[in-house]
Amino acid sequence: MKIRTRLLISLLPAFAIALILAVFSSHTPNALLNIALPIFSAAISLYLMAGKIIRPIKTLNDSALEIAAGQYGKSIQLKGPKELGELANTLNTMSECLLEHINSLKENALQNERSYCETAYARLLQQHLLQKSIDECASDAIAIKAISFPSASPKGLLLNYPGKQDRFALHLLEAKEEGIDGMVSLYKEQPGKSLSLYLDEGVLHAKAKGFPFPFLWSHADEELFSLKIGSLPIQPGDYVFLMNQALLAFFKSPARISQLLAKVLNVFKDEGLDTCAAMLHKEIAFLAKRRDLEEDLHLICIQILSQ
Repeated sequence: MKIRTRLLISLLPAFAIALILAVFSSHTPNALLNIALPIFSAAISLYLMAGKIIRPIKTLNDSALEIAAGQYGKSIQLKGPKELGELANTLNTMSECLLEHINSLKENALQNERSYCETAYARLLQQHLLQKSIDECASDAIAIKAISFPSASPKGLLLNYPGKQDRFALHLLEAKEEGIDGMVSLYKEQPGKSLSLYLDEGVLHAKAKGFPFPFLWSHADEELFSLKIGSLPIQPGDYVFLMNQALLAFFKSPARISQLLAKVLNVFKDEGLDTCAAMLHKEIAFLAKRRDLEEDLHLICIQILSQ
């Protein structure tokens, strides 16, 4: 039942009581008319006033249902009391804010999806740059393993191994920029950092530009050396470890990396490269779980098989 009808019905008892009182209080028709006429006029006025209020309320109700259904940004045009006009303006503001917020969420979702796809593609490309070269390595001189921990900002690392049977030579290149653009630059031979190793007559030579100097584990001396001096004698059974700058920053000092390598090699040096690399991976993974990686971590493990 509509509000106006209910309002009129609610006034009927009062109107009836007034008529009864008028009949018992006076026997003249004018007295009855004088009482009934104001009540009837008041009822008609309330009925018309209710109509002016109900129509805007119905408009506001319909607009609220449209907003609930997802129709944002539609302006409510309302003629009515000041309070209802303020309520209409509030609904308009809410609708505009909801539309702006939803558009912002959609834009952020697209950006996040695009960023996720780029990161996933960059990691696949990184695998091609590094791991594929290692998998295709076929040399009697060395065995090689890579330990990698990806981050949300991949930076390309390219391993270039000639694969000669009579001489070990290796080039490690890192991109200047993060992401796909940096990795593509490696194909164009525009590295930001580089590391070169080559073995010549039992001596391992190292030349680093932006990379930490490699570590050499001497199987005979059972000791870890830094190739910071540029060259060291090497024998079959020795291990060489290359790392990127991010790994050094992760451990904060070369000494802590040296301690980790020595800890593993002192126990597993005779078990071969696969076992040593697996244990190093386990140790670094335990530490990496406690921190968010800002850059990719790479550790290249090499065992000298022959000179």
